[in-house]
Amino acid sequence: MTKEHIFETIRSFKTHLLHTPLLLGWVILGSLVAFYRGGWIGLAFGLVNIVLIGGYALFIRLQTPDTPAPESVKRPVLELVFALGLFSLFLVIQLLDFGIWNIEPWQGWVRNFFLEIGRWTYGLTVLPEWAKQDTYIALSSTLKQLVPTILVFLLLGYRGRSMGLTRPYWKLSAMLVGITAVFGLFTGVLSRVPLTRVITLYFIGILVNALPEELFFRGMLLPRLEKVFANPLNALMVSALFFNAMHLPIAIHNGASLQTAVLDIFSIGYPSGLIWGYLYLRTRSILPGVFWHAANVNLGFVLMSL
Repeated sequence: MTKEHIFETIRSFKTHLLHTPLLLGWVILGSLVAFYRGGWIGLAFGLVNIVLIGGYALFIRLQTPDTPAPESVKRPVLELVFALGLFSLFLVIQLLDFGIWNIEPWQGWVRNFFLEIGRWTYGLTVLPEWAKQDTYIALSSTLKQLVPTILVFLLLGYRGRSMGLTRPYWKLSAMLVGITAVFGLFTGVLSRVPLTRVITLYFIGILVNALPEELFFRGMLLPRLEKVFANPLNALMVSALFFNAMHLPIAIHNGASLQTAVLDIFSIGYPSGLIWGYLYLRTRSILPGVFWHAANVNLGFVLMSL
């Protein structure tokens, strides 16, 4: 790749940013939120994240000079309504399961169901103790998000390729996972436990969040937002905000106030949905994002704030 090509790609990014008001507005608003939440240190971490996002985007762009055409969306508006309804369902289930919404009998039903899943998982003698928690989360994520997303796809008449289950881009995926693992070496993630345990948790992590979230946010939501907005980067920005919003219940469960959790949706401290979404736009496949997403935390860290 020539130096001129790299500079031309950077100029293209700049032009797209200036002509994408939602993305530019988020950079400005997100910087203010990061400063409000963490002062100069919070802003510095956020700006480092923006630089990392730009670097990843440049790397992905250079590795995908010829991108596939978007898959057709049969009924963009109607299907977006279905997707947003599914998102609302995911959010409600999380709020009930984490005890944030005390609405009976719904909360009791949801919590008891997942408690039973937990008891069954922790009772499996074939699983080592260190794998039981992640296995439970993988099972609950599969039931909460993955299975409903697949069912809605089937209901709408879509199958594998139209769901984003297409070319895996092995070389690009391996390089992105490798970059994350290098960060894992520096941060100690890969040296805290035996390598076999790290690899096992990586593969369990595909079902913990990688496949469920990539299938819904990048396979279902992003393509329909893209059709409705008629601007891929504006659609990317909105899908990233929805991705952040899905983590609101766990943030509150971990002690954040409602105000803090809502503010963090817009902060540049949490832009991972942007880069995973961009990866989808360049490949039209959720699989590279699944492999890379699962590497985050399990093998290393994609961004500073993570």
